[in-house]
Amino acid sequence: MGKVKKSKLEEDDEDTRCGLGPFQGEWLQKFASKKSYLLTYSFLGIFQAMFVSYSIATLTTLEKQFKLKSQTTGILLAGNEVSQILLSLLMTYFGGHGHRPRLAALGVLFSGAASLLVVAPHFIYGQATAITNVTRSLDVCSTSPDSVMPTMNPEDSCDDTTQIGPMIYIFMSQFVSGIGTTLFSILGITYLDDNVKRKQTPMLIGLMSALRLIGPVFGYGLAAICMRIYVNLSETTTLKPRDPSWIGAWWLGFMVIGIIQISAFWLLACYPRRLPKKSTTAQGFGTIASLQQHTQAKRPEARTFKKFPAALRRLLTNKILMLNNCAGVFFVFALSGYLTFLPKYMETQFQQSSSVSGLVNGLTGIMFMCTGLLLAGYLVSRFKFPAWKLQVWDVIIGILWVTLLVTFAFIGCNAKPIHGLENAENGDGAMLGIPVTPCSEDCNCIANRFAPACSEDGEVNFFSACHAGCTMMNHTSDQTIFSDCSCIKEWKNSTSMTDSGSWYNGRAIGGYCPSNCFQMFLIYITVMGFIKFLSSMGRVSNILITFRCVPEEDKSFAIGLGYLLTSLFAFIPAPIVYGAVVDQACILWRTDSCGVRGNCWIYDQEKMRLYLHILTASVVTIGVVFDFFTCFAVRDLDLYAEDSEEKVGDNGMVASTNNKELQPMLSSRPPPPTSKLNEEEFIKTLEA
Repeated sequence: MGKVKKSKLEEDDEDTRCGLGPFQGEWLQKFASKKSYLLTYSFLGIFQAMFVSYSIATLTTLEKQFKLKSQTTGILLAGNEVSQILLSLLMTYFGGHGHRPRLAALGVLFSGAASLLVVAPHFIYGQATAITNVTRSLDVCSTSPDSVMPTMNPEDSCDDTTQIGPMIYIFMSQFVSGIGTTLFSILGITYLDDNVKRKQTPMLIGLMSALRLIGPVFGYGLAAICMRIYVNLSETTTLKPRDPSWIGAWWLGFMVIGIIQISAFWLLACYPRRLPKKSTTAQGFGTIASLQQHTQAKRPEARTFKKFPAALRRLLTNKILMLNNCAGVFFVFALSGYLTFLPKYMETQFQQSSSVSGLVNGLTGIMFMCTGLLLAGYLVSRFKFPAWKLQVWDVIIGILWVTLLVTFAFIGCNAKPIHGLENAENGDGAMLGIPVTPCSEDCNCIANRFAPACSEDGEVNFFSACHAGCTMMNHTSDQTIFSDCSCIKEWKNSTSMTDSGSWYNGRAIGGYCPSNCFQMFLIYITVMGFIKFLSSMGRVSNILITFRCVPEEDKSFAIGLGYLLTSLFAFIPAPIVYGAVVDQACILWRTDSCGVRGNCWIYDQEKMRLYLHILTASVVTIGVVFDFFTCFAVRDLDLYAEDSEEKVGDNGMVASTNNKELQPMLSSRPPPPTSKLNEEEFIKTLEA
């Protein structure tokens, strides 16, 4: 016998039922709601975001274990953008008309596989070799022949025989992660928009985006825990986490994230193709949605490669969409480049440790952005601002941002320079190593071990305690004290009546000399947090305009095009351009054991501040120009009108205002059935 064709009622029931395969019990159907979907999607989104932040936090550790250069890891991490550039259009073109919850769940599964894939090199290519603590004496000066140290860090190596295997695994992990992110982010959010009233979309977008911002916090927190565990769990070492040769258990966090994602992806796959509408009639069958679903609902027309060029042409010729995307590309370019170098800027400009600057900036940034997203979602849903007013708001925010960036380009704090670098050149003419002073030339200091120390009087910074000529070190509960420093002289009065006193070797304290930068640091963090608050409010309107300026069938495809453009023209080139510009402010380069120039150790504070902020302000200005033109393009765009306004008939039945000719027919037709036995016959009567 041939396959029995399913009736419209059976197909509709399948489209709105929760579950997988035979597991579609009635108790599951209560979860087929927008609230349940929002919680599930946000929960899984936390782990999607954790993968990104955890990857960034463990990057340098991964470089140490597999002896990868920073330039190499930068290329490997671009695998995420590569997959989005190559596949985002196709995935969103076809996926937008498929079973979106299951495709989004597939994205979670891909991300979980990516987390486990990056762990493979640790087990396949051997664990890190156990290292004993040979770095303790590197902090101090030692003139003994037995303690002569090399001129580079222990982890530096001139061996160019880097294994290609780990590089392939890391790149493929990022590539697979890009696929998972595209499926999850684009299809998941458009599914929500299609299943709620349009006036509710802004609030739900703001709430969902705010919840997903929690992910980076957990990612960095998990990295902080794992980095304090030695990479080889079965071995013991005398190394401490502060030692340069320390390698933390970077792979452990990836396993945690991957296992959770693979274990929980099915939660999203259980949601139906579309969420059922709520019934509002006194009788069991009536309501607008109920009648429309049984008589008029049609599945989207199947997508084919033949129709792909026409669909792409529709998007590329959509003036509103392209103006909005161009503005987004320049804003993302500025934001991604700026945030990439912001921790380094805070360390250089305000002389704060990486942990302090990262913690303060991360917490304040997430707090302000969450508040902005939630407030924007509520205000837009509550007051239904027209599209042009939302765009004017974006223009005002952009102008304010540019003004503050230009202001901070000329306002900073003048911290004390490093001893020996007072008159150093910057850029390509910068030094390739810290100059040796006569007072420490016999100390066998490592030229590239940057561990700043300050003279006890708080006036002079040194590249390290060794470069200050200190031969003794003592740890206290809150600081490290170095003594017998030949480059620091202290005058001590004599108790003898015949001798007034003499100069003695002084002491140094680990870390930068105290300055008045902390107050300016707090002001900077607060002002930039306020800008993040305002700019995050504009994110809701940008997504909303993208949803409404294209036909329903092109919604996912339009967001996929946006992902392609931002990856190709923002995420990939921004760090390269910013790195080239900021490097012009370098005054001391790090060199490896082969004499090859590496990353910059120390920057010229004034020039770095000027270059970073002026570049960002210039790029944001271009984005503001595109936002300005978008204001005129969206004047007639309605963000809140439903696809079909609904009216209730005299007998509780519902007719669409797009099919008003049905209204008089409903009052003369027989009443709706009260049992499921004759529902299909009733439908046929209406269709006759």
